[in-house]
Amino acid sequence: MSFINALGGLLSAQQVQKTTDTFMSGGKAVRIDRFLPMSDRQFPAVIALHGSNGMSESFSDQPARMLAGSGFAVFLLHYFERTGTAYPSKQEMHDLFPDWMAAITDAMAYVNELHQVQKDRVALIGFSLGAFLALSVGATDSRVKAVVDFCGGMPEELANQCAQMPPTLILHGEEDDRVPISEAHKVEALMQRTNSAYETKIYPGVGHFFSGLTMLDAGQRTLTFLKKHVGSG
Repeated sequence: MSFINALGGLLSAQQVQKTTDTFMSGGKAVRIDRFLPMSDRQFPAVIALHGSNGMSESFSDQPARMLAGSGFAVFLLHYFERTGTAYPSKQEMHDLFPDWMAAITDAMAYVNELHQVQKDRVALIGFSLGAFLALSVGATDSRVKAVVDFCGGMPEELANQCAQMPPTLILHGEEDDRVPISEAHKVEALMQRTNSAYETKIYPGVGHFFSGLTMLDAGQRTLTFLKKHVGSG
């Protein structure tokens, strides 16, 4: 079961409209799927960042609609389009990481110009590679008010320079064979060193991909955490 199915059964309070737009980043048009509550009010923004296998294994329409219905302006960012990437190798992940960070910061600028969004109240949700990016942008951009880290980590060179982090929810499988549990513990140590607010849930016996009750629990924790740290419309 993916995040799509785990959160899909939760009731939404707001009707939601999906549209797709593009913005420019590094001279390239980058798609962004927008899930906006059908209301004249303004909402905090949540930008979701997929992992190295793309959007389908990370985050898609149904959980985005659920979050939007719960009082958030939700955006699914196709950040690979900044670099024309499909399935990056490990070397490409390293080399293209700064470009993808730049695409995320450009996306925040785009989001902040929308009248439905409460300015500079942005949370990032990242999955695997996307979580590395979310944490990295959170460490370097004060517009990020919260990060949800699904099975990710922080590049060591950024962690060593980091003086402050936004509130962060760390969700990780203890038996993850792609991003080892040690990466979650490093993020915890960073949060402690910088005296930054964080919550952690380590799932015993769980690997890199969550399913069933694990995914449902992670989804509920995500919603509660976002409401706590960025509010809801």
